[in-house]
Amino acid sequence: MGFLTQTAESDKPSAFNLNVQISHQHLAVGKDEQAFYILVSVTPTDSLPLLRLPLNLCLVLDQSTSMQGMRMQQVKEGARQIVEQITTEDSLGVVVFSDKANVLLPCRKKIDKSRTKTAINSIQSGGGTELFQGLVAGLKEIEPNRSQQSVNHLILLTDGQTYGDEISCLDKSKWAGQNQISLTTLGIGADWNENLLDQMAAISGGTSAYIDTPTKIVEVLKATMKSISSVVARELTISLDLKSGVYLKESFQMTPYIYRLGGSSSRILLGPLTAEVSKTVLMEFRIRPETSPMKKDLLELKVEGDIPNRANHRHWETVTVSAEFAPKASVGSAIPSVIVTALGKLAIFQMQEKAMADLENGKIAEATQRLENMATRLLNIGETELARAALLEAGRLARSGHLSAEGRKKIRYGTRSLSILPKEINRG
Repeated sequence: MGFLTQTAESDKPSAFNLNVQISHQHLAVGKDEQAFYILVSVTPTDSLPLLRLPLNLCLVLDQSTSMQGMRMQQVKEGARQIVEQITTEDSLGVVVFSDKANVLLPCRKKIDKSRTKTAINSIQSGGGTELFQGLVAGLKEIEPNRSQQSVNHLILLTDGQTYGDEISCLDKSKWAGQNQISLTTLGIGADWNENLLDQMAAISGGTSAYIDTPTKIVEVLKATMKSISSVVARELTISLDLKSGVYLKESFQMTPYIYRLGGSSSRILLGPLTAEVSKTVLMEFRIRPETSPMKKDLLELKVEGDIPNRANHRHWETVTVSAEFAPKASVGSAIPSVIVTALGKLAIFQMQEKAMADLENGKIAEATQRLENMATRLLNIGETELARAALLEAGRLARSGHLSAEGRKKIRYGTRSLSILPKEINRG
């Protein structure tokens, strides 16, 4: 595509494939500020070795009273299956927590799998939920084995609310991300703080998930283990060098799932890149007007990552994005279909965000209307089950002024899963 100039490192083979698409090749000369979108998809190149990296992993498991019964049985089974997949090159630790944390298995290599599974079987439910206690203990176990060669990861699983330590949890999660330790945060059932767990995962470069029934616990833990076992690049970032008259309004990850990206406009943390799932980001910029026709560089975009399987770990690819300012009469090129698709799915996700914000501010009628509008859009793209959930919750909200905890999570995580597909990106 025109108006993109890509440069790679000259002294080593490329590690990343970048598919970069822009919304406009031409911008109108005039007085009005204009919106400009860039969609970036990152995948590993075929030349990148897909060797399994050593894991430095800690499981942090909620053992509070509410976890008793089927939930705890399934957590134990999922943990035992993770133990079976651990190799002699991996480090594994297990921490359990309620209103205090206990190191069940110190993080170490060459674990005795039989004894580890016996220790997991001994976990008993009881007490309250203090998330920070478990998080601190788990990160402390990971720290001694953290290296430039390993995938450093913490899996935190809970089914309860934590009170009074939310800011501490976020601060510690941010520290983890800054030290290349990513978090997977898993919430079971309906009584946990999805805002907190989502933020903890996002600022560490990790992921979060909603487990609506105990029967899915083992499946989600297996999927998490599969994902971290296929990491090829750690600490993937996008850096932006914005030229005069250009600023970033907001950015969202679109695959493997949708979420709002934090960070400054100069550096966006995306977390690890796996061999199986691309990282795709949609960025919205505002371009200040030019008064005469010209071709102008808007920004330089650099994708950078840490590749442990290469001698020189840091790798990057750089793209310069330009546009031509032209008289309004000559501006009329269509926006690429993949960006239109991404914007449509993002709009549904943002409706959910705004509905929840309206609800928090006591705007019941507005939140209800947004959920109904969202349901219509979901039906239009074939998401029948999610549309039905949105309509049910809209009716509940209109009648009672409240959403069910389960419905809120189903809508939040359902709209977040409306990611664009690789075939849509490649078709562009």
